[in-house]
Amino acid sequence: MFLSTILDKPVCQPIKKPYERWYTFMEKNVEFWLPDSEWHTKAHCARVLLLALLIGHQKGLSEEEKDALGMAAVFHDSRRHDDGIDKGHGSRAAAYYKEYCREHGLSYDAQTYYITYYHDQDDSLGLSEIAKSSDLSEQAVLLYQIFKDADALDRFRLGPDGLDENFLRTEEARQLVDFAKDLLQKSNETNA
Repeated sequence: MFLSTILDKPVCQPIKKPYERWYTFMEKNVEFWLPDSEWHTKAHCARVLLLALLIGHQKGLSEEEKDALGMAAVFHDSRRHDDGIDKGHGSRAAAYYKEYCREHGLSYDAQTYYITYYHDQDDSLGLSEIAKSSDLSEQAVLLYQIFKDADALDRFRLGPDGLDENFLRTEEARQLVDFAKDLLQKSNETNA
């Protein structure tokens, strides 16, 4: 299992089972348009998944809310055309998520859709669109912020200065910066 040494750490025990469930789901079911990507791989999505679940647990989210984060993590970079900014890959991934749910009889979650859709956009747009939606509760804003932080925490894969900690939205994410660096290092060792 990917990241099994990290998952054995006490901090990960509360989210180990949901992580393993979502990781297995991604490996078996989610098709990536850019499978040979240098930066936006299933390994990246797995790290974002772990970080999102950790922050979600620390925030005391419900299992359903953590599942929304898990689903967003496994789909969020699945429809990239390239490793650049690729504005719009979030909307393509959200459409893929929605279609996947329809085709496979899975329950569709509007929060997951919006998180995935706007994760590649500026917060002002993402938060504005979430606020406008009658399908979403105020809690969707927190889920969006947690997901954006989890994705940002894996920016160390882009280099030692890949993350500007000043842009993190939650205190829990700020507390996980060193953990995220270690997670990337362990991930690279596993894939080496």
